Amino acid sequence: MKQLLIVDDEPLAIRSVVNAVNWEGVGIDNVLTAGNAKQAKQLFETNEIDIMLCDIEMPQESGIELLAWVKEQSPTTATIFLTCHADFTFAQKAIQLGSLDYLLKPIPPEDLEAAIRKAVSQRTVEDEIKQRSKSWVKHHPLFLERFWLDILSRAIPSNPAAIQAAAKERNIELPADMQVMPILIQVRRWHKQLSLRDEKILEYALMNSLQEMVQGVGRSVGVVPLERGRLLAILTELTLDGPEIKVLMESYIESCRKFFYCDISCYISDAGAPVDELPELRRRLEELQRNHVASDNEALILQSKAAGAPGAIPRPNMKLWRIHLEEGNRKKIHLEVNDFLDTLRSTPGVTSADLHQFVQNMLQIAYSILHDKGIQAHQLFQDRSSVELLERASGSITDLKLWAQHLIDKSFDYAADLEASGSIVDKVKAYISKHIQEDLNRENIAASFFLHPDYINRMFKKETGMSMTEFLQHERMNAAMELLAGTDQPVTVIAASIGYSNLSHFAKNFRKHTGLNPNEYRQQKPVQDPIH
Repeated sequence: MKQLLIVDDEPLAIRSVVNAVNWEGVGIDNVLTAGNAKQAKQLFETNEIDIMLCDIEMPQESGIELLAWVKEQSPTTATIFLTCHADFTFAQKAIQLGSLDYLLKPIPPEDLEAAIRKAVSQRTVEDEIKQRSKSWVKHHPLFLERFWLDILSRAIPSNPAAIQAAAKERNIELPADMQVMPILIQVRRWHKQLSLRDEKILEYALMNSLQEMVQGVGRSVGVVPLERGRLLAILTELTLDGPEIKVLMESYIESCRKFFYCDISCYISDAGAPVDELPELRRRLEELQRNHVASDNEALILQSKAAGAPGAIPRPNMKLWRIHLEEGNRKKIHLEVNDFLDTLRSTPGVTSADLHQFVQNMLQIAYSILHDKGIQAHQLFQDRSSVELLERASGSITDLKLWAQHLIDKSFDYAADLEASGSIVDKVKAYISKHIQEDLNRENIAASFFLHPDYINRMFKKETGMSMTEFLQHERMNAAMELLAGTDQPVTVIAASIGYSNLSHFAKNFRKHTGLNPNEYRQQKPVQDPIH
């Protein structure tokens, strides 16, 4: 909303101006008036004045003096002077103070409207610039983050000319000779279970903490998130070399363990490099991170990786481990797996590929043994914790140990639970009775117990003489007969309550089991008893 203030010590002059102008047509929403400079100042204190029409010669305080005050208190207000005297001294002073226009009374309405339109246009442009400036300040970190991500992904081509052109287009100051040192920060694990939102909050804290840490030894031009739990800090103007930065990052790692509940590792470029080399440096840092599996909470410099051929990678005795698993020797298998992984930790040259191979071998053995027990391993391990442990298992020896322990314990615990808490057949019977109204079938019943449908069906038939499907049908018919005999519920409601969505299908099965349709059975109650 645009507001205009008319200041004149002559009330008639004020009324003339008010009546002469089509205010809506020139873009003014509200007109205020003041008879002297004191009243005008009071209005400035309680209103945002966009344009001031002001007489120059007024008692006590002139329009020139008022303009000097306005320039200090409301510098964005555009001022148009109205005067009866073509005094060069007044005009010169008005221009020096930044008056937008200087009009001689009497003023033709079209000239006054033109001057006001000019002032409105100027204020509109200034408001747009101000708004854009606010937006730039607010969103500058996001613009900067997007710029670095585009460089890293090569959306901006990796050559100096293209990078400079992109920086100029996005209004980002980027010296042509800038040298940057990227540092990759990888969160290995959080010390407690976190929601995705809490992870994001802590990652943001990690970013801020890093930016604060490098103050005094350099400048962070960007800390960008790459993937979940992975950040890339881009530093410049560093006063420390690689080894000194390593010491600084070790202090940062310790702070993160203490205050942000996480284990992290940092991977440091060995020296500054031109901005166009960032994508390649990122690739090399991520390769170093991927194959840094032996330890956590450590800072490594890119070229500090041991040179030469890796040592011979030990292989586990999987045949012996399978025997331990089959025999249920939990303590023995835990001990041997931990001993082997400790040996692997101290072996030079072990990579994430070696850990991945170990994971696949362990999965093959465990899944095979669980299959022999009729347990559906892929369903048993589909919970969030199991999935996340498996995803991290190839990242480090520590994570591999956590996953292997989980795999062994969950397998043993579930198998023992099946044996210790009664017959699986009794459990299935109880499950069917509890969920009789649901769309049950052999597959989803077996899945509820993480067991193979064929395995559980064989056990069921062996113990009851009926297949699981036959038993389910038997239970449904018994429930239907009891409801038909003991309630006045409609047949459609009874059918739905025992898992039938199709009434004709229910009626067909009911006749097959009782020799009567549901209505005939209800009319003959209680002649027939439920089937046992």
